[in-house]
Amino acid sequence: MTCPRHDDLSAYMDDMLTPGERGQLAGHVSICPLCQGRLDQLSVLGQSLRELQSPALGFDLSARLEERLRATPVRSRPSRRFWSDWAPGGLSAAVALASGVWLGGLLIGGAVSAPPSAISMRVFDPVPPGGLCAAPELCRVAKGLQ
Repeated sequence: MTCPRHDDLSAYMDDMLTPGERGQLAGHVSICPLCQGRLDQLSVLGQSLRELQSPALGFDLSARLEERLRATPVRSRPSRRFWSDWAPGGLSAAVALASGVWLGGLLIGGAVSAPPSAISMRVFDPVPPGGLCAAPELCRVAKGLQ
């Protein structure tokens, strides 16, 4: 078995492992001098931390925070009407939609120079409108220029 990680040794020392994991780790620690030394270091560190004195603040922090919270007035959000919240966004969306429809109508209406029946027939040309011809014969036949 390879040596366990530092976290696993710390959990072993704090008795935070399952019984199966604890037994497996105890078996390894009993034969591994490196892990025994690491466990000894962890126990010395824990003991020295327990011996430290806890500092005194000199005042009660929770009482001060409660006083501050009580002294601060609670601000309520001013109530707004429905129209003042939604009118600017709705108006701008309506203007954008109307201008899109108007510009689209200009583009489509400006491109129509032939009757609708002739435009629908151009779909069946071997070369689409504005396309390049692969052979001059195809363009002449399609355009009726023979």
